[in-house]
Amino acid sequence: MIMGIPFFLLFAVYGVVNVYLPLLLSGLGYSATMIGILQGIFEASGLLFPILISARVDKRGSYGSVMVALGLLMVAVLPLLAISRSFIITALMLALFAIGYKGIVPVADALSSRMLGPDSSDYGKVRVMGSIGFVCITLLLQIVPLVDSSSPVSIALWIGIPSVAFTLSVLLVPGLLQRFPPDHEPDVISPSAPVTAVAGSTLSADAPANGPADSTGSFSAARSPHRGLRKLREFPSSFWGGIALIFLGFLGLTPSQRFFSLYVQEYLKLDSYAGLWALSAAAEVPFMFLSGYFIRKMGTQKILVLSLLAILTRNLVYAVFPNFAGAVAGQLFHSVCYGLFHPAAVVFACERAPKRLMAVALTLYSSVSVGVASVIGNILGGFVIDTLGYRPLFLVFCMFPFIGLVAFSIFRNIFAVRSIDTPFTGK
Repeated sequence: MIMGIPFFLLFAVYGVVNVYLPLLLSGLGYSATMIGILQGIFEASGLLFPILISARVDKRGSYGSVMVALGLLMVAVLPLLAISRSFIITALMLALFAIGYKGIVPVADALSSRMLGPDSSDYGKVRVMGSIGFVCITLLLQIVPLVDSSSPVSIALWIGIPSVAFTLSVLLVPGLLQRFPPDHEPDVISPSAPVTAVAGSTLSADAPANGPADSTGSFSAARSPHRGLRKLREFPSSFWGGIALIFLGFLGLTPSQRFFSLYVQEYLKLDSYAGLWALSAAAEVPFMFLSGYFIRKMGTQKILVLSLLAILTRNLVYAVFPNFAGAVAGQLFHSVCYGLFHPAAVVFACERAPKRLMAVALTLYSSVSVGVASVIGNILGGFVIDTLGYRPLFLVFCMFPFIGLVAFSIFRNIFAVRSIDTPFTGK
C-alpha cells in the first residue's frame, strides 16, 4: 500500500526522537525533572492541534496537504531548538515541533483507515512499515557513529533528515495529495486504487458544517455552539472505556518510551541505547504485521488486556533485573506492548466510532490515550527519577496497567458495545 512509504519515513523520525530527544535536552544542561517537564510540554502541545483540526480534515479529506504542512513545521523549528539554552525558547520550539510531530500521526492513521475501508483490521500490515523504518534508523545510528549524543546540533540534524524525506514522500507519492470524496465508499479497496475512490465519512463535500448529521447523513441548518460536544456524545460508552484502558497502558509505558535512553546512559552506564531501541522495534515488527490475524482470532478486548499484563511485566523486569540482560528482556516485551497493543487500540477505536467521525476517534486515541498519558508520565517520571531513582520509576509505573486490569475485570460488559455503522473485525 502506498501509505507504507510515508509511514516508513515518519517513524524513522520517531526513531531518532525517541532515542535522542532526552539526550538532546540533557546536552542542553537540563536535569531529569526539567527534562520531564519539557517532554510534558512537548506532549501537551501535540494534543491541541490534532483535536482542533481532526473534524475539519475528515470533512475536507485533505489528508496529504495537512501532512506536508506539519512536516515542514517540524523541519523549520529544529535549528533554534538545537542552539538555544533558554528554557522558554526550548519549551516554545518543542511545542511547535510537537504540533507537527504529533499532529501527523492521527491524520496518517485516518488516511490509512479510509483507504483500507472494511479491512481495517489489516491496518497493522501498513503500519508495520513504520516499525521497519524505526528499526532501520536506530540500527544505522547504533552501527555507524553518525550522531554525537553529546551534541544537540548533531541530534537535531538527524531528526531533520528523515523529517525532510517524509515531507517529500507525501509530495511525490502519487495520489496522496488528492482529496477524498467523503460520501463515496466502494465495496472493495484495492491497494492500487486512486485516493479519490476510497471509502470516506458520511459527510458530503459541500455539506454545511453547522450541525450534526441525522440518520440519513444530512445536516441540520441550525448552527450550534455545542457541535463538538454533540460529536463526543455520539461515541458509545465502550469507546470511552477503551480510551481509559489504553490511557493506563500508555501511562505504564512511559519509563520505557520516554526515559529509557537516560536509564541506559546514566544508570546502566552503556552507550547501546540506539541498539536496544532497534531491538524493541524489531521485536514489534512480526507482531505488528500479524496483528490483523490476532485481532480476528482473539478480538481487540482480549489483546488490550494481554497488553496491559505485558506492560506490567515489562516494568517489573526492568526493576528486578537492572542490567544489560534485563534491558534486553524488557525491550523484547515491546512485541506485545506495542506491536499488538497499538493496532488493537486503533481497531478498537474504529470499531466503536461512528464512521463519519473516524479521524475524531483516532485523534482522541492519539491525543488522550497516548498524549495525555505521556504528559502526566513525563512530569511524574522526571520527578521520580530525581527523588527516588530509576528502579523505583519502573515500580511506580507498574500500578497503572494493574489499575487497568482491575477496572476491566469489574466493568468488562461496557467494552462489548460497538458503533452500529462500523464493521466488526474481531471477537
